[in-house]
Amino acid sequence: MRRNRILLAALALALAATAVVVLREQAGPPPAPDTAAEPPPRTALRGVDFADERHWFGVRAQCRDDGQDWCAHELLAGQDGQVQLRELPLELRGDQQHLAIDLVALGPSRLVVRDGQRRWFTADAGQSWSRVEEDAAPVDRIPAGAVLEPDCTPTGCTSRVLVVLPESGRRAELRGLPPLDELRPVPYPDTAGRWRVVGTHRDRLTVASTVDEGRSWQVRELPAGPVARPKSVRLVFAGQTGYLLVNGEAQPQGLYRGDGERWDLVWQAAGTSAPHVLLALIPRPDGRLTALDQAGQTWVSEDGGRSFRPARPEEALNGWRAYPTRSGHLLAAETDISHSPDGVTWTPLPKG
Repeated sequence: MRRNRILLAALALALAATAVVVLREQAGPPPAPDTAAEPPPRTALRGVDFADERHWFGVRAQCRDDGQDWCAHELLAGQDGQVQLRELPLELRGDQQHLAIDLVALGPSRLVVRDGQRRWFTADAGQSWSRVEEDAAPVDRIPAGAVLEPDCTPTGCTSRVLVVLPESGRRAELRGLPPLDELRPVPYPDTAGRWRVVGTHRDRLTVASTVDEGRSWQVRELPAGPVARPKSVRLVFAGQTGYLLVNGEAQPQGLYRGDGERWDLVWQAAGTSAPHVLLALIPRPDGRLTALDQAGQTWVSEDGGRSFRPARPEEALNGWRAYPTRSGHLLAAETDISHSPDGVTWTPLPKG
């Protein structure tokens, strides 16, 4: 009897296993795993600034490609072609939406990070951070490594120029400026160490310059042009020749060329001919001037900025925004930023 019960139990188990196999065959194969997983994050380089020709900083953003601009940001510290990855201040870490981070390089290891009106400072290339809460006392001179800023908030700008101090990242009012209104400083000095501030005096555009870090100033009125009040300025040099682009309200623009002492109006935006609005100027060693307009189209001037023609395919810049730094020029595309020391050869910066 016991032997019969064992045989019956084994037969029942075999029948059950056969039924499971039949049911699986009738139901078809198991569903394939979900391969439509979330795509890998899109990596972009943003907010690059150079301290000198050997040192630069940038923000690496790793973003979810869902149209919502959710990104996690990290600091890149570049030196001699090598890049180190560092953490940003605690408040800027992790996935955040629509976070705009700007960098101000003050030296090989000194940096200010800005997010709107918030500021943080590091003196060790991002290994530690301190919050910049207050402005410093006014100063009479511009120290080496500093950057000039207009005194602006979302509600408007005052008639002050602020110096971002390299030892602390704090801002200090620059005393001793000529009595000008609508002050717009050029952030960096030229290769000869001359700093410049554009403003207005008796309703005329005026350039004030200093060769002794702000202790004394020379004032030059600009020829009459389309801009009465400067909204922003951009100054680039090719050797001893400077190109000063002055932007006003409602998109008028004037382009001045000079040697730093004398300036001539060479071009102004006109509604009847392109380009209408220039966003960037890049001088080349061969005397040509490359420009980008608000639509990202490249233009070339072969007569010192007096006229511009559309760039040929081999002359076109592969980017939508360009700007000068202490060491050449930067060209920003959708996810990449390239650097050029001369406006001719462009090298993409690494993303870590």
